[in-house]
Amino acid sequence: MRWFDRLQHIDRRIMYVLLALVIAAPLIWKLDFPIIASPAVKGAYNAVENIPDGKIAVISINWASGTIAENGPQTEAIIRHMFIKDKKFAIIAWDPQGSKFSYDYAERIARETGKVYGRDWVHWGLRPIANIVLLIQGFARNIPRTIGKDINGTPLSDIPMMQEIKDIKDVGLIADITPTATLDIWIAYIYGQYRTPIIYAPTAVMAPEGFNPLDAGQIKGMLAGMKGAAEYEHLLGRVDFATRATGALSSSHILIIVLIILGNVGYLMSRRRREEE
Repeated sequence: MRWFDRLQHIDRRIMYVLLALVIAAPLIWKLDFPIIASPAVKGAYNAVENIPDGKIAVISINWASGTIAENGPQTEAIIRHMFIKDKKFAIIAWDPQGSKFSYDYAERIARETGKVYGRDWVHWGLRPIANIVLLIQGFARNIPRTIGKDINGTPLSDIPMMQEIKDIKDVGLIADITPTATLDIWIAYIYGQYRTPIIYAPTAVMAPEGFNPLDAGQIKGMLAGMKGAAEYEHLLGRVDFATRATGALSSSHILIIVLIILGNVGYLMSRRRREEE
């Protein structure tokens, strides 16, 4: 069999081994893949940077294990940025799994950055997603009365960072991290009425819903899926899971393109040889 015929009949086991290797390499080693942050991600990054002193951010968590590969790195990157810049924040969760994951992320990063629960961050606990509109309207007017207690059952009035936080005027940013269509609710009841800045961190498949609000200035920035999280990590000067995973996706795509090119080269050479014969 000629070499160009072999290109059309590469053993699929060899291709699977090559694919496994190019996916595993960036996940195991911190390979240097070029990353350029998009204007949407830069907008989200700058929105966190510009949270006014004396105000907190509210991080809305509406995801579970099914989208942890995308929403997890987004959550971790935003939390890390807030800790690095000494921006206080409160997490509110609408899913039981997301509530646990977000608490664990914040607790771990707090240990790494020397932050303290109750002084630098707080978790408002799990809230029923069916009541999201009522809860958003309620805490916009009166946070202590609407939220009441944190995830540990401690009254907000007993938590140091919450003692001066009364209503939406004391909130400098909303971060909506979600695989579902909750952005319109935040825009309608928070940005539309109070002009509180919003950033959006959806899964990649939900990202198209964010482009119109982004162009209209209703949100300050967007992290689209894992790619958006990797770009945010790049702005933070870090190589975490999203960066490595994006590298794995990129290298696998390159391998597939190379295999397609080789197969087509083999086909064209085989056809030319047949025509000559």
